[in-house]
Amino acid sequence: MPDTDTKENLEEFIKDETWWDRFASVCESFGFSLSVFSQSGKPIFVPIGTTPPCQEFCVSSPEFKSKCDAYCHPLVMNTLATGKPNVFKCYAKIMCFALPISYMNEKAVILGQGSFSSYEDFRECVNLVQAAGLDTISVKAPLTFTSYQQAWKICGFVANSVNSLLEHTQENISLRRKFESLKVSIGTWGASAEERPEVLYRNIIGKLSSLLDIDCVAILVFDRSQRKYTSLYSFMKSNETPEVLSINQDDAVVRDLLAGKAFVLSAEPITDPHAGFLHGMGALYFFPIMVNKKLEAILRIGDRGLKEADRQVITAFCRQAALSIENYRLKHELYRKFDQFATISELTRSITHIQDYEKLLQAILDMSAELLKAEQGSLMLIDHETDALLVKAKKGIGGLTEKHRINRGEGIAGKVAQSGEAILVENLEDDPRIHQMNRQHYKTRSFVSIPLKIDNRIIGVLNLSDKSTGEVFNKEDLKLIQSFATHAAVIMERNVFINKTEELKKLTITDALTGLLNRRYLHERLKDELARSARHGHTFGLLMMDIDGFKYCNDTLGHPFGDKVLRAMADTILNAVRSIDIVARYGGDEFMVILPETDKLVAIDIAERIRNNVSEKMVQANGESAPQSYAITVSIGIACYPEHGKTVEVLLENVDKALYRAKNEGKNRVEVFTQDVILCSLKKEHV
Repeated sequence: MPDTDTKENLEEFIKDETWWDRFASVCESFGFSLSVFSQSGKPIFVPIGTTPPCQEFCVSSPEFKSKCDAYCHPLVMNTLATGKPNVFKCYAKIMCFALPISYMNEKAVILGQGSFSSYEDFRECVNLVQAAGLDTISVKAPLTFTSYQQAWKICGFVANSVNSLLEHTQENISLRRKFESLKVSIGTWGASAEERPEVLYRNIIGKLSSLLDIDCVAILVFDRSQRKYTSLYSFMKSNETPEVLSINQDDAVVRDLLAGKAFVLSAEPITDPHAGFLHGMGALYFFPIMVNKKLEAILRIGDRGLKEADRQVITAFCRQAALSIENYRLKHELYRKFDQFATISELTRSITHIQDYEKLLQAILDMSAELLKAEQGSLMLIDHETDALLVKAKKGIGGLTEKHRINRGEGIAGKVAQSGEAILVENLEDDPRIHQMNRQHYKTRSFVSIPLKIDNRIIGVLNLSDKSTGEVFNKEDLKLIQSFATHAAVIMERNVFINKTEELKKLTITDALTGLLNRRYLHERLKDELARSARHGHTFGLLMMDIDGFKYCNDTLGHPFGDKVLRAMADTILNAVRSIDIVARYGGDEFMVILPETDKLVAIDIAERIRNNVSEKMVQANGESAPQSYAITVSIGIACYPEHGKTVEVLLENVDKALYRAKNEGKNRVEVFTQDVILCSLKKEHV
C-alpha cells in the first residue's frame, strides 16, 4: 500500500491510487456510484467504474444537466453545512445519499447515487428525459430498485468504512509528528517508526551504552508463559557475558512502576540466582516503557549513580520507545483493517453472482472458515415450517446431516437463534454459559457461533470451531466474522427472493394453483409492512376481494373450470397492481393485496382498476356441445393503516367487514371500511 499516512491534504489523500481501488470496490459491491465533493462544492473524486444512470442524460442534454445540478448541488452543500447525512431522490428520481466526512480539518461530502426506488420513479424519469429533448432511455440490464431503508444502510456502511480509515490515518499522522519532534529533541536517536519493538529495544541498548557511561544495561520484556519480565538484550561495560535476569510479575518494582513512578531505585541487586556478577556494581535503576497504560518492558540499568541529566535522557528514550511501539502497532492495525476490509469486499463480490442456493451457502461457510482459519463449521437456517434450525452447509464435521434439527433455545446454536446474540467461547468446559465436556471430533475447546440476520429477523446461525493454529477465537475474530456475515445474509436473502432458488420453494411461500403468495406468508409480510410503516410514519392499504358467485360456477361447470377462473383472477390482479404491491391468495376464492406507502384515495383507484379489469374478463369453458364463455365479477373491501387499525388483527377484521358490506350492497363493487360497516352488519343480524 502507498504511504497514505503522509498525505496531510484531503484532496491528495483521495487521489491516492489505493484509495481509488478500495473505493471502487465499495461502488461495485453495493451498486452505488460514489463521488466526493470538497467544501467548496468542487468534485475531487468521480466514479471510475459504476456510474449513476443520470450521467448519460446529463452528457446528452445540457438542459437536463443544468436542472440536475441545480437540484443536487444545494443538497450537497446543505449536508456540508449541517454535518448530517441525508438520503434523497435526485432530480432524475434516483435514490441518493449525501455523507459528510472530515480529514485534517478539511470537510467534504460523499455523494452516493444508486437506482430508482420504484417503477413509477423510473417512468417519471423517462418523462423528464423526454421533456429535455431526449428520445429514449437505454436500459442495458433488468431494473433493480433501492428503497430508502437500503440507501440508509449503504450510507451507514460507507460512513463506518471511510470514517474509520480517515480517523486511523489522522491518528497515524499525529503519532508520526510526535515521533519526529522527539527525535529532534533528543538528536542522536535513530529509531524508525517502522521498526519492530525488538529492534527498538536493541537500539536503546546500543544508543545508551555509547551515549552514557553506564556499567550495565538490560531490557526485560514480559513472558506470558512464565508471568515474568525476562531480559531480552543486555550490555556490560566489563565485556562479561550477561546472565539472563528476570523479575516476577508481582515484584515490588513492577508494582511501583505500574503505580506511575518515573523510575525505581534499588540500592541492592534484585533477588536472582544469576545476579552474583552484579556484586559491587552499586545501585539498580528500573525505568518503565509504558504502552497504552501497560508495562510493556523494563529498562534496567546498573550503575554507581546516575546524574539527573542522564536520568532525563533515559526517561526520554523510554517514552520515545513507547510511542514508537504504539505507532508501529497502530500502523499495523490500520493495515490489518485495510486488508480485512479488502478481503471482505472481495469475498462479498465473489459470492454475489452465485445462483445455486446450496452452493452459495457452502461458499459462505467455506469463506467464513477461511477468514477465521477454522477447520470445522456449519451453517444452519431457520425452517419456517417447524421454526427449528436445519444444517444447510458443513465443513469438516462428520455425522452431521441436513436432517439434524435444533430447536430454538436448545444447545449453543439454539440459544444464538433465540437471543440473536453471538457466543464467543475460549474454553467450552470452563465457560459458565455452556459448561459441557468437549466432544471427541473437536480438536480445541474454543468456538464462535453468530446469528445470521436481516434487520432484526434471524434467518440462521453460523458456527465455526478448531483454529488451524490451535489458538482460541478472540473478539477481533468475532468482529471480523460478524462483518462478513452481515453482507452474506443480505446476499442470501436477495438470492432467495430474486432468483427464487430451491430453498424458496422449500419454504412454500406460494400458492401452488395461482403462483401467488400464500396466506401464511402474507401474514408475515403484513407484519413486516406494518412495522416498517409504523417506524417511518407511512400509510399503507389492504384490499380483500372475493369472486362473486364462485360456488355456483364450481357447482355448475366443475372444479377444473373453477381452478381456471382462480388462475385468471390471479393474472388479472397482478396486471392491475404496481410492482411494489404484494398479492396473495387468502383462501378459496378470496385474494388479498398489500399496498405499501399508499393512502386511501390511491387504494380506491387501484381497487376500482382491479374490479373493472375483472368485469371485462371472459373465461372460456368447453361444454359438451359447444364452447361457452363465463363472465366473472369481484367484490372488494378496503382498510388502511393507521386509519382503520394499528394491528394486523384489527386490519384483517375491518377489511373483512368492508368486503362483507360490498357483498351485501349488490356485489361487483368496492367498499372502504367505516363504522357504518359495523352498524350495517348489526342491523342485518337483528333482522
